[in-house]
This record gives sequence, C-alpha cells and structure tokens, in this order.
Amino acid sequence: MTAVLTELRAADAASRGPRSISETSRRAPTIGVIYPSGWGNLGDEAILQATFATLRAQWPNARLHAFTLNPQRTRANHAVTADYLTGISRPMFLSARDDGPFAVRVARGLARRVRRVPIASSVMRTLAELTASTVFETMSLRTAWSFLKEADLLLAAGGGQLDAAWGGAMGQPYALARWAWLARRAGVPFAFLSVGYGSARGKLSRWLLRYAIGQTTYCSVRDAGSRSLTTQLGISKDLPIIPDLAFGLKPAPPLPRNRPGYDVAISPMVYLRPGNWPTADASAYERFVDLWAAIVVDRVGRGDRVHLFVTDPADMKAVLDVCAKLDARTRDYCSINEHRTPDALLTFFRQMDVVVSSRLHGVLLAINTGRPVLAISHERKVRAVMGDVGLTAYCTDLPTVSAEQACATLRELTKNLASCERRLAEYVSWARAAIRQQDEMLPHLMRRR
Repeated sequence: MTAVLTELRAADAASRGPRSISETSRRAPTIGVIYPSGWGNLGDEAILQATFATLRAQWPNARLHAFTLNPQRTRANHAVTADYLTGISRPMFLSARDDGPFAVRVARGLARRVRRVPIASSVMRTLAELTASTVFETMSLRTAWSFLKEADLLLAAGGGQLDAAWGGAMGQPYALARWAWLARRAGVPFAFLSVGYGSARGKLSRWLLRYAIGQTTYCSVRDAGSRSLTTQLGISKDLPIIPDLAFGLKPAPPLPRNRPGYDVAISPMVYLRPGNWPTADASAYERFVDLWAAIVVDRVGRGDRVHLFVTDPADMKAVLDVCAKLDARTRDYCSINEHRTPDALLTFFRQMDVVVSSRLHGVLLAINTGRPVLAISHERKVRAVMGDVGLTAYCTDLPTVSAEQACATLRELTKNLASCERRLAEYVSWARAAIRQQDEMLPHLMRRR
C-alpha cells in the first residue's frame, strides 16, 4: 500500500505541478460513489456512511453524488444527491422504479391483459421487461454521462461489489463495466476502494468484471481471498489489501457489565430460505433455524439474556422462524431488535457481552465495537475477516456445524472475553490506520483538468 501511495503521489506531482493539490483542496470537487445498495442492509449503509464521512472530512464542500439501487432512500439516509446505479433491474438485483414513462406503462399493461393466454403471456412479459430495461437504461445512461462531464472522481466504494450472485451478469458486473466505459470516455478517474470478491462463474460475468477492474486508476480489495480470486480473472495490476471501509466508523467504547449473566446478541439469517436467496434449499434452511434456536435455548438455560437482531430487513423472517421454535418460557428471556441505521446497531452492540452472527457485517460491526463474536460462517468472506482478526477458533461453518459444536464454541468464547477484546482492539486500530492511509491517496486520484 505504501508503495502504491508513493507512486501515485509522484505521478500526480509530475503531472499537476507543485500547487495543484492545494488548489484541488480549496475548490469543491464533484465525486461520484457507486454501490448496489438501498434496501436497508446495515452493512451497506455503514460503508456508505463511512465513505461520505471521509469525503466530507477532506472536502467539506464536495458535491457528492451516489448511484444506488434505491436513490430515494440513499438521499434520505445520507443527505447526498442520488440516482440509479443502472437502468437494468434483475431478480435479486432490483431497482426501486416507479411505473416509468408511457412506453413502459403500455408494454406492461399489454402483458397484464394477456397474462392468462398461453405462450402469448410469456412473450409479452419478456417484451415488456425488455422495453422497460431499454427505456430505463437509456435514461440512466443519460444521467450518468451528464454527471461524468462535471465529475472529478468516481469511486466504487467498498462492499462485495465483484459479484454476480445477485442478478447475474447483467446485475453488478454490467453496472461496473458500463460505469468504467463511461468514465474512461469522460476522462474521469475510476477507483475501487476495499472491494470484496463474491461469486462470478459465468464467462460474461468474469469478462465484465475483468474489463471494469482493468479500467480503474486504483483498485484495493478487502482481503487476501478477494485478491486471489480477482487475480484469477486475469488481472495483473497491484491490488493492495485494505480492510472493509466500515471499520472507518468509530463507535463509543462498550458499556461495562453490571448484572449477572451475559447479554448475548444472536442474528439468524435467511440463507437458502426459498424466495429470499439466489439459491434455495428448504431442508437446509430448516436445519439452520433449528441450530439458531438451539443456541438460544442453551444461553437462556444458562441464565443469559438473548437479544435477537438483524442487519438486513429480510432476516426478520428468520428471527420469526426461530421464535416459532421456542417455548413460552424461553421467549420470555428474548428480545427482538430491528435497527434502522448503522449508528443504532453500533449502540446496540455496545450493550452486549458477546455476538453471534452469520452475515459479514453483523460480524464485522461487532468487531469494530470491540465485542467478541461467534461467526457462524455461510461464505468465504466471513471466514476471511475472522482469519484476519486472528480468531478463527471462534468461526464455525454454517452448513456443517452441529448445535452441540456451536454451543460449545460459544461457551468457550464466553470464558475468554477479555483476551478476545484485546485482540479485537489491536486489529481495529490497525484496520483504521490502513484505511486512513488509503484516504490520503484520494486527492492524488482526482481528475487532472
């Protein structure tokens, strides 16, 4: 990372002259941030919150423009200008669109009229969606180009953006590639900051991601696994490892324990739940519900208080599924918590003694608050962050772990809270320092006007 920063500084100084950085700092730059968010996932919101705070700290008067799947919610949550990430809306990669222009309304109306007619219904539904995608994408491209003509920098800021699991190739891979293509033609530097690699098995998905990364001025990834997988796309450029941008948030210290027993936060999730995940397995999901319920029963039986929580609104279905497995007495010692903002979730974690979570940012934000966490991992990225912290002993595998193993690991964790807290504090301090160093590079990426 230091070598990359030094190289960028040298190249920037040679092209701009000695006064250009200070001049860039004085004027208000226009910066775009693209992110496939907007549906309430608190990990996504935490990354955006940290990103906008960083940009405002460096340029208090910067004109910030976000491009997300739900710009209405992004505007309300972050007080920035916002538009759609892309005009194409896919299953599991949905844009919060209205009925749209006249042509879209007509096409969809015709599709509804023949919905009971064999063959015709399928044909008209396909034509209606093609019409909608064409019209909305044309509008979106026009907005994007208008922005880029005035922009100084475009960022794909954090999160698992190198991913095709949600929406396929025409979801996030297409969105990144089209922004890379537009930015190149507008002469706007495009940078990826601390992005994660998820899943991209198809040739088109991999080609689109390779093209997008190849056009970037700078690209960092959030873990070693993401770097290895990104390199396998055929990327040869340097890919510094910089931790998840959500570590840039700085919550207050945890509150001291002041009563017997532990306050245990547990977050079930809808992994493999039919209708809520790209791949579905009803029997596997039922096993997971039984697992989380068993952990709740074990902790309540030991005199602890259990606080069920979610980091994504969809997971409330999993919480209710778990509650349905509990008897009345156990439910009396449980609370259900739904937080609307990252700050509210971080405040909640400060009151907990230990956290159990499967989603990456349920784990990561608990770590950022200094709370020991049992990670019941469903994906590589969760194992990666626990490995980076150095606490793989408290990371189990969701598809294979038994209830007895999970409960035993959690009991072991509660015996070692103090040592875990010290390890977490060391890692969080390092992560924030690495993110600050990356932040110092941003002025050197600015468009050379």
